[in-house]
Amino acid sequence: MLLNDNDVQYESKLKALHQKSADRLLETCLLNGGLYIKVGQGFAAINHILPVEYTRTLSKLQDSCLPTPSSDVQKVFQKDFGLLPEEIYVDFDYKPVAAASLAQVFKAKLPNGEQVAVKVQYNDLQKRFISDLGTIIFLQDIVEFFFKDYNFGWILNDLRKNLVQELNFIQEGKNAERCAKDLKKFDFVRVPQVHWSHTKTRVLTLEWMDGCKISDIKSIKAQNLSLHDIDVKLFQTFSEQIFYSGFVHADPHPGNIFVRPNAKGRADIILLDHGLYEELPAEVRGPLCEFWEATVLRNEAKMKTAAQKIGIADYMRFAEVLFQQPIRIRGGRIRSKLNQEDIEYMQMVAKKNFELIMGTLKEMPRSMLFVVRNLNTVRAISHQHGDVVDRPRIMARYAQRCLYNKQSPIQYVRWLCHRIYFEYCMWLTTFKMQLINWYFNVLYLLGRAPASAKTIMQDLLNPDHLNH
Repeated sequence: MLLNDNDVQYESKLKALHQKSADRLLETCLLNGGLYIKVGQGFAAINHILPVEYTRTLSKLQDSCLPTPSSDVQKVFQKDFGLLPEEIYVDFDYKPVAAASLAQVFKAKLPNGEQVAVKVQYNDLQKRFISDLGTIIFLQDIVEFFFKDYNFGWILNDLRKNLVQELNFIQEGKNAERCAKDLKKFDFVRVPQVHWSHTKTRVLTLEWMDGCKISDIKSIKAQNLSLHDIDVKLFQTFSEQIFYSGFVHADPHPGNIFVRPNAKGRADIILLDHGLYEELPAEVRGPLCEFWEATVLRNEAKMKTAAQKIGIADYMRFAEVLFQQPIRIRGGRIRSKLNQEDIEYMQMVAKKNFELIMGTLKEMPRSMLFVVRNLNTVRAISHQHGDVVDRPRIMARYAQRCLYNKQSPIQYVRWLCHRIYFEYCMWLTTFKMQLINWYFNVLYLLGRAPASAKTIMQDLLNPDHLNH
């Protein structure tokens, strides 16, 4: 389809073309499965750059992939257990409750009567996944040979080991237990318990937990849960992993995070699918905490120093990759929401300066790549919720606390001083903007300033309405 931007129907035709292309991508991912679905899930999280037709369509890959026949499920059990599912469980429902990139999830009942979720890997996945990974890397190498500016294949090469480990459900069970241990300080985080007696390399049996997807806003509101409460808890959870424990969930898309009301009527966060994790070493976590705090405080000197400790030269580009917003053109200012101008800038950078972004990614320690994926996926969830909380500021407070986490009076005093200074800087920035707003309002009332000046200040102080 040839489009002319002077056509009065240009926008509607463009949307139709995007939808047609998105449908084709969805069909391709579903037909090929495995790694292709993983790639599609990644695209679904880029909802501030890709057109909505793509992100909305590809979000179906989070838990609604094509199920396989019951005979394939039986083959997996016969090979791993030497028994059929109905010989292991008192009750096994062959209708999957979810079907994702690597496995289907079924509802079953243990001999003691407990309801469990049984995650069963696709029968031919292990052989197909590894060959698909090799095929994609080979195609990437060919494209890079002819198009020197295209240098994306190195990411898959570097992450090959992590992706292959995701095929081992015994490792996933161990990851789930470590995650639960790391996050036990939070009474709102739930990680399903692993039933090891019913778990093998391709079959994982877990405690059954009811809940709704974190992206299911209609169900969340029907349960009288607060999106603000959910997002604060979500950011605290992953801040703990990124800035403190260093054991980071690398695939927190909405199909892997459920919410449910607790006894107090507040939200519990249920973390699912623990196959893909990344270890972030202490020598990276410390400077990352410093960098995050300095960026939110707009302290470029400290940003530069912290970035250098990680091995990053262009600290401002690094900040834009982490925060996924145009920090450079705002003089370092961080927003909780992106307005249309911000989105257009990020889209322009993605189109025209892709090699600069890839250069920054290459500078990062390899352990940071999945952290960037985590941050972008969680940011996408926040965007779906309407960006109801200030994610950068919440995570900056957490990063700051992790910098001075030693249990000693001196460290506590240091943390308290930094916290007071941080809150003062945040208050001062807001107060300055409010003073300027009052100044322009007075000038406008006196007839000394145009109405546009008043509108600009409203946009700066409250960019939220630009997204509606």
